[in-house]
Amino acid sequence: EEDVSYQAEKEKKVKKPKATGEEKRLRRFRPKPPQSFHEIYDRALSQRFYVLNRARGGTQDCPEEDVEMTGSTGNIYTVHVGKQPRCTCPHHEKGHQCKHILYVMKQVLNAPFDLVYQLALLSTELQAIFASAPPISAPGQGESDKRKPIDGDCPICYCELDEKNQESIVWCAAACGQNIHEECFRMWAQTKPSGNVTCPMCRSVWKGDEKLVARVQKDKGAVEEGYVNVADQLGISRDRDESTYSRWYGIHQRRRDPNWEGNSSYYGEW
Repeated sequence: EEDVSYQAEKEKKVKKPKATGEEKRLRRFRPKPPQSFHEIYDRALSQRFYVLNRARGGTQDCPEEDVEMTGSTGNIYTVHVGKQPRCTCPHHEKGHQCKHILYVMKQVLNAPFDLVYQLALLSTELQAIFASAPPISAPGQGESDKRKPIDGDCPICYCELDEKNQESIVWCAAACGQNIHEECFRMWAQTKPSGNVTCPMCRSVWKGDEKLVARVQKDKGAVEEGYVNVADQLGISRDRDESTYSRWYGIHQRRRDPNWEGNSSYYGEW
């Protein structure tokens, strides 16, 4: 009788099997952004970056995207947005969340803020992000002189277009009528092979002011810190603006590495 009651008690304590099919997040869920996030996020929103290419991949159930972009000093990095977003910049490769990923998540994809600071995403979250993200390309409409209204964001820097400054905005006269900052279009053109400049949205061969089509190729960019650097072609400085870097970061890095002397280039752009 004792054995029977013991067996019955043991059966009561057997744990129920976990529900199968539930997706597991690859990194711990963050209920709120950590304190270290805010400073990097501020840099992601305040510094100027240029998107050179976007390529959608993955599957319908788990979409992904690769975004090729210039960092703030002209180095070219690739941000991969998937279940575990990653970037080829030195800061991310050392295990940190970088400004390039935050820029892509917020400015390029318009992801909800509570997903921007996550280190890993579920496939359902990726589906939601890409379902509402700006399209990679606009459908061509054939040759047209119908210009779109000047509103929304520039498809290269993802900053707002200002209708009051129409002289600083160019548009695709070949097909889609998309408006683009003139400066951004020049940056875009300068990273394309000579004679192959297309509209960033509809990919039609660019028709417009030929003076804007620069003849500088990305594969002729200088190599800086092991990365292709197009700062000279884009007319931006290779020097990093460290004015927004926290005093805490310098102290923290000195504790971790005695060779660090306050020069952010030691760790690469972050």
